Amino acid sequence: MTTNEKLALLRAKMKAAELDAYIVPTADSHLSEYIPERFKFRRWLSGFCGSAGTLVVCADRSGLWTDGRYYIQAEKELKGSEIELHKAAERGVKGYVDYLCDVLDKGARVGLSGALISERERANMAERFASKDIELDINCDFSDIWTNRPDLPENEVFLLDIEYAGESVKSKIERVRKYMTENGVTAIAFTMLDCVMWLFNIRGSDIEYCPFALSRAVVDEDTAKLYIRTSCLNEAVRETLAADGVDVCEYEDFERTLAAADNVIGLDFSRTNAATVAVCKNVKNVRDCIFDFKAQKNDAENAALKECYIADCAALARAFCRVEKMLAANERVTECKVSDIVLSERKKIGTFISASFDTIAAYGANAAMMHYSPAENTCAALESAGMLLVDSGGQYLNGTTDITRTIVLGDISERQRRDFTLVLKGAIRLAEAKFIKGTTGANLDVLARLPLWEKGIDYKCGTGHGVGFCLNVHEGPQAFSQSLNSVPLQCGMNLTIEPGVYIEGEYGIRTENNVCVVPFAETDSGEFFGFEMLSYFPIDLRGIDAELLSQAEKEWLNDYHAKTYAKLSPFLDGEAQEWLKRATRPIN
Repeated sequence: MTTNEKLALLRAKMKAAELDAYIVPTADSHLSEYIPERFKFRRWLSGFCGSAGTLVVCADRSGLWTDGRYYIQAEKELKGSEIELHKAAERGVKGYVDYLCDVLDKGARVGLSGALISERERANMAERFASKDIELDINCDFSDIWTNRPDLPENEVFLLDIEYAGESVKSKIERVRKYMTENGVTAIAFTMLDCVMWLFNIRGSDIEYCPFALSRAVVDEDTAKLYIRTSCLNEAVRETLAADGVDVCEYEDFERTLAAADNVIGLDFSRTNAATVAVCKNVKNVRDCIFDFKAQKNDAENAALKECYIADCAALARAFCRVEKMLAANERVTECKVSDIVLSERKKIGTFISASFDTIAAYGANAAMMHYSPAENTCAALESAGMLLVDSGGQYLNGTTDITRTIVLGDISERQRRDFTLVLKGAIRLAEAKFIKGTTGANLDVLARLPLWEKGIDYKCGTGHGVGFCLNVHEGPQAFSQSLNSVPLQCGMNLTIEPGVYIEGEYGIRTENNVCVVPFAETDSGEFFGFEMLSYFPIDLRGIDAELLSQAEKEWLNDYHAKTYAKLSPFLDGEAQEWLKRATRPIN
């Protein structure tokens, strides 16, 4: 069935419901970043496979809104359909709500499933539509037109050892109850999967790339309830949860429980879907406290994560060594083969669970697509020229990793070498930042961009994101971004630093490391923080124009590479260790 034929089926449903437009977000009922196959309705309808985007269908037109990571990919995947691409991050491009306000007549009706947007989004959308006399109906789920729709996953849950978690379930529940008292609610509910996993020190495998089990939680003054598919719990998990004072309930009973409750339920309207909020009799909007709790990793988590990154980067060194050896022997190596090798080396680590996202192995012009993912039937073969960008990561019992390196495979242009060096300069500048308490990631984002801005270059995405601990690879509330972010950076927060250059149709360059916020100094001016490096992996010296580096930057790079060799070499031998030695040689 073609995209246009699927849209015709949707329009028939819209007509029957007397709707003039229908909105299809990329979301599940938990508002997850990575969603189960069952919820990928937008992808099924549009043919666009990116992980972010909103489809809007009107009676006579349709459009897809996505961000700068996916412009090139979306243009290719939407080709041949009626769907128009709206580049959401571009200046002058209206969001889909404003777009609908412009194209719909007064009295029009817009529908969507309230389970797929947050209550805050619903309220903002309803207010905007009301100003144009447009009605919003959130009780419209038309996913039944999806033929052969996948079922919900149902996989076994496991316990995260206290050695890695660093805090007991009982302690976490008490922190939540203290927060409840401070915010005037007698119960608080959590629907974001990473928060439920963190609270009960459990993990699962219901979501690709995320060690999550479909679940929800309610904590009140006397009980802590986990709503989950109970068939996924073995006896050991049940007994441990019971010993921690956790009552296990069926996943489907969650909203019925909320609907029957007479007490004040605390919900974060920005992190809870509108349909869930709508069933509550007495609800108060409170910030999701676990969102903040888990962002600051405890000592056990950070100690485990340091070990995790050493093992992860050593695996990556073995993988890159294998790839370069194959190329030197004139073997055919594709982007897909690179992805397979990287994953196979990570799987050798004892604490490995899964990849933390779909590996981006992008050669040449493909690297200009920030979230490009190679496919068997289309992936490019590597040549002895140009550059290969590899962005990858793993989920482990002792942490979550995310790292990017751009590898020079042969001759590159002077412009490519300049851009590679400018990206490195930006990464160094931000990694070396010292900042006063209260500083946000938005305040610091410019540091990584300055070397590029001075040459009239920018990248259409944030500079970095938070990373969870055996949770989401993209974790808030901390981030390096030009977007308004009022969350101060605090000790224990982990973030990526990943400036880049993306030239459509030509090449892409990104260098990404992971850092942790740590104390720096306390003076009469206040408390200051800095960053501790967590990821250690060579930065390809073949891509650097040394004349563009200051002496201080050269010293930083040589020190970084010396530490990289010292940390990784004990876990390598033979050719891999020799590869590492060459890759970390000093630069003059």
